[in-house]
Amino acid sequence: MSKHRTLFLIGRTRVHIDIVEGLGQFMELEVVLADCESADAGILEARALMEQLGIDPRQLIESAYVDLLAQQGNVDFTLISNYSE
Repeated sequence: MSKHRTLFLIGRTRVHIDIVEGLGQFMELEVVLADCESADAGILEARALMEQLGIDPRQLIESAYVDLLAQQGNVDFTLISNYSE
């Protein structure tokens, strides 16, 4: 799997733009929280940024890239299992 990642910082949110060969373009938002903040605070902040960027929550994907490739039949699991040997 080949992936190119570009990183932007919007406030305290890391915005990862990934171009994944065989899959397309993806965006990941990573809100950096203070120790005293809850995960819920980060989720609210990420959702607000998604709204500003025009991202519909229905576009969210929770699967890993390798899982998405496997669903398309674009990954060789033999290579993956041999990698751990």
